[in-house]
Amino acid sequence: MTIICLQSFAQSGADQKKQDANARLKAMMDSKKFRFHATSATSQRGKTVQLTSEYFLQLDGDSLSVDLPYYGRSYSSDYGSTDLSIQFNTNQFTYATDSAKKGGWNVSIIPKDQPRASKIYLSITASGYCTAQVTSNSRTPVSFYGNIIAYNTR
Repeated sequence: MTIICLQSFAQSGADQKKQDANARLKAMMDSKKFRFHATSATSQRGKTVQLTSEYFLQLDGDSLSVDLPYYGRSYSSDYGSTDLSIQFNTNQFTYATDSAKKGGWNVSIIPKDQPRASKIYLSITASGYCTAQVTSNSRTPVSFYGNIIAYNTR
């Protein structure tokens, strides 16, 4: 009898931790204050690259910072440029969030002044795992995989 009580208590403790984590993620989505930490990238052709450097997408209210690599085909480039990364800071973007099945979120970000990223879609699970897809008018889409973490402004 005692074992059953302890097991029941442990399960409710785990459920409470999941609910607390879900509430923290929801608060981050609502406040637009979070950081996506990318750990791998996949090109449209299916090539996956494990990322060893610090690559991210960060929202801080009305500010968006993106520093992600690019793996794919570009249909146009700046003359003489060899840097194809998706790197920018902007205050001009739209942000929309939707609840997804099983307690996650779908986030749509549309930068208004960035030619290297016309749309960014985030698919976030209730546990904080995230798939991000970046599309552009002049490049093939690229997908990133990683986690959503809290962003602290220090």
